[in-house]
Amino acid sequence: MFYRLILLLLLSISNYAWSSNTIAIIDDTNSVFNIGKSGSYFIDEDQSLSFDNISSDEYAKQFRPINRDYLQFGLVKGNIWIRTDVAIRTTSSSPVLLEIKSPRIQYLDIYLPNLYENQVQAEFGGARPYNNKQIKAPNYIFSIPANSPPVFTLYIKLSSHLPINAQIELKTLSQLSQDTQKDLTLTGVLIGILLTLLVCNVFFFVKTSRPMYLIYCVLLIGIAILHLTLHDQVSQLFPNLINIQERIYNLTALSCLCAIVFFSRLYLDTKDHLPKLDKLLISIGSIDALFAFIFTISPDQISIMALSFLVISTLIILTVHAVVAFMKNIPFSGYYLVARLTLFLGYFIWLMSVYGIVPSAVLFEWGLTLTIIIESMIHFTGIIAQTKPLQRHAQNSKQAPTEVTDLLSDLSNRLRRQINILGGTLSHLEQAATSSDTKLFLTSSLTANNNLKNLIERIDLLSDIKENTSPDQPYPLALNQLIDNAYNNFQRLDQDNTLIELNTYKTDQVEILQNASILQHLIESLVQEFKHFTDQTLTINVTRHEINRDGVTLLELSCFPLPTQVRTSATNFDLGMHYITLLVQHLEGKIQITEDGRTRSINIQLPIRAHIRPLNNDISQQHHFDIILFGQEDNDLQKALTILQSHINKIEHFTALERLLDYLEQPANRESGSIILVFDNGGHIPHITQQRLLPLMRNEDQCLLISNNVKMSLDYAKKLGFDELLASSELDNHLEQRISRLIQKGDRLKSTSLSRINPLRKIP
Repeated sequence: MFYRLILLLLLSISNYAWSSNTIAIIDDTNSVFNIGKSGSYFIDEDQSLSFDNISSDEYAKQFRPINRDYLQFGLVKGNIWIRTDVAIRTTSSSPVLLEIKSPRIQYLDIYLPNLYENQVQAEFGGARPYNNKQIKAPNYIFSIPANSPPVFTLYIKLSSHLPINAQIELKTLSQLSQDTQKDLTLTGVLIGILLTLLVCNVFFFVKTSRPMYLIYCVLLIGIAILHLTLHDQVSQLFPNLINIQERIYNLTALSCLCAIVFFSRLYLDTKDHLPKLDKLLISIGSIDALFAFIFTISPDQISIMALSFLVISTLIILTVHAVVAFMKNIPFSGYYLVARLTLFLGYFIWLMSVYGIVPSAVLFEWGLTLTIIIESMIHFTGIIAQTKPLQRHAQNSKQAPTEVTDLLSDLSNRLRRQINILGGTLSHLEQAATSSDTKLFLTSSLTANNNLKNLIERIDLLSDIKENTSPDQPYPLALNQLIDNAYNNFQRLDQDNTLIELNTYKTDQVEILQNASILQHLIESLVQEFKHFTDQTLTINVTRHEINRDGVTLLELSCFPLPTQVRTSATNFDLGMHYITLLVQHLEGKIQITEDGRTRSINIQLPIRAHIRPLNNDISQQHHFDIILFGQEDNDLQKALTILQSHINKIEHFTALERLLDYLEQPANRESGSIILVFDNGGHIPHITQQRLLPLMRNEDQCLLISNNVKMSLDYAKKLGFDELLASSELDNHLEQRISRLIQKGDRLKSTSLSRINPLRKIP
């Protein structure tokens, strides 16, 4: 029985070996093939063998099968030769490309002996100029010749003094485009997160003038450049220089390390708390800066293992520094210890993937950047805790330490949720197979990113309130528009498909003269904090009372039913109920939570400075005008419809030009004038659209161009035949005013014989 089991095991192994691919095939059903599944390799340690030697029968027997999707050889002294047979059996004429993902390779040569004998067909690598690439792309791409035989042999030679990591695949052009788009999307999300953190730290530096924030900005910029370098997206900026990718990688890696060291000194104030370690950190930071210069000037003179050893030793010292600081209870050392352990563990695992100990393409490409982003978010939470406005608040109001702890815990929980969403999204995007899934999870990431920005806005407003520096309001703002803006912002931030019912009473023609931004932020916060995570609807009523003394009007906000997690006590210093209470107190209002049976509601009464603006040129009193919107349904058009929903005018929307022309046919028979809003979207050409509209327009008809083209000027728009121009970014503030102006102009033109502006061309 034992011998039978051994025989069965041997048969299973042999069957597995015979079932493996021996040829790389691209056909109508397989648009991508990994060379590691069919190829074999041979290492020429002496670098003395020519292609004729390698392709001879003597050495052909010495090639060993790869049997790995991702090639990680680590540090190899010599040349690595890879050989595989290829068959192209596609019925279409789509090009087939060889893609090699190996950004840190020094020399890469490609041979096709069946077509060109022993002549090298492509010479790539970091030690050669970027202009050597036939196809300008981050990865090395070689186009398989169209005249290749049905089956041919492909040889690839790899050589580098750096660890060799490569993913070699045959792909069709369409598959290559899809994979490149996915990589660029992931890179864009990561760079967007880093940019958000950078903007926040620039703001902190301007407000506090603390160099810690400036060093942190340098660290964030270095991380972004390091990520682009790992994906070889910087060589194209220096097309004629060699080893530029390695030089920039060495410079940014050690510069980030140096920035982390000096940032650690300021973050924990080691000069006062740990003076001996402070001197050690200064020495380590100086050594890192010196080696950053050396590795940049001559990257091939010192082994890359020296750089890895320098980074690991520095991180070990910083981790010991974090443990000592935590044991001595230095303020904010807890955040620092968690961040340092995260970076040390993440970098160590990523380094093992670099040297081939843990073979993983995903870990090698994205592991380091994700680790540093998570570490940066932990530091960012601690940085917010150290901001002077919040410390000043704790001193002036004599907040207990437990209250400050509640704030930090609440902030950490909120940021942690967004980090989890971003992390889950990025992990799924890496494995996503369809573009629809990618778009869905990318939308979720962008929403989470918007929520992070909203949290920063809350903290900034809290700081302004504590310093009694309310945001300036240069002009009055309509109350209805303020409420619409708050609702639209919430929809942009909502992650739970929340049901909201917003009702307004006696808010028409009311303009807020003071604290409009705080009032809008209060409404947004009410919706965000009191929303239900079920199918239950949160109702918000906004009512203006008729009391008006010295320009002060009473505004009442009522929300019900309150979720069960909303606590009536405001003793905790957090960004929830306590934050709403602070906003109400700043507006000198009153807040009250009541219970009627099982229904709980909150009632807020605010004195607001406002006035009633009578519409002297009210549309109902003027000659009646229809409002016509022409354009595709995008964010700008939806925003315009939201703004115009309170108008009593007849509103029409057309997406096709021919339908709009049919609607405007026979202008003499129409009973009312028209205000036409042309949105510069959907691919139509504005001046051609205006040329076809002009013959059907009456004297009083007006045409407004709404464009997101920053180069479009009013003079040029009028030359095209439009009456007015409005930028998409000004819709919220100027659309109603511009429409009112056009209606007044249309009324004047109706009773005059003024001619319209001629378009650029005449219609035959």
